[in-house]
Amino acid sequence: MAQSFGQTEINWDKLDKTKFYVIGAGLFTGVTVALYPVSVVKTRLQVATRNTVERSAFSVAKGLIKTNGIPGLYRGFGTVITGAIPARIIFLTALETTKSASFRMLEPLKLSETTQAAIANGIAGMTSSLVAQSVFVPMDVVCQKLMVQGYAGHSQYSGGLDVVRKVLKTDGIRGLYRGFGLSAITYSPSSAVWWASYGTSQRLMWK
Repeated sequence: MAQSFGQTEINWDKLDKTKFYVIGAGLFTGVTVALYPVSVVKTRLQVATRNTVERSAFSVAKGLIKTNGIPGLYRGFGTVITGAIPARIIFLTALETTKSASFRMLEPLKLSETTQAAIANGIAGMTSSLVAQSVFVPMDVVCQKLMVQGYAGHSQYSGGLDVVRKVLKTDGIRGLYRGFGLSAITYSPSSAVWWASYGTSQRLMWK
């Protein structure tokens, strides 16, 4: 007899947490290593002034490699890994626990399985993204300052901790959360739509 999707789904209670976190962190680190140079080049292009010689992605990458070698393409990478792995763990934990709680809350309403999946996954996606921004935003502030240090008149830093110290000294804790509201407005709804669509698509394809 064919099983329903709900009978085969691995929810938070059944999940092997060790494998979940280790594999998730490993995959995220691999993707970050591959794509991080693109972020560095993009960020430098975004802050370039009219007088900046490097006007294209190729010229920015070439200038970094010429001046600092391959490590120049990974400025701030240590900060990203140090902050992003805990942030991803927080995101995944909030996602799965909120999703399980949402499914339990929706059970008495007797909605269809697809509708329940859309609502529960949407709530989980929005909540987990909002929670994770509390770590992602300070990390982005620090990383972006490291990416552009010494470029187009930007300050120089000795590392991530030096950035944090100087930001706190000049702007206080609010300096590390610049753009938090915009990040929340941008990423929370998009995460809700993404996870709601994902959960719905799973059920529809299973049927």
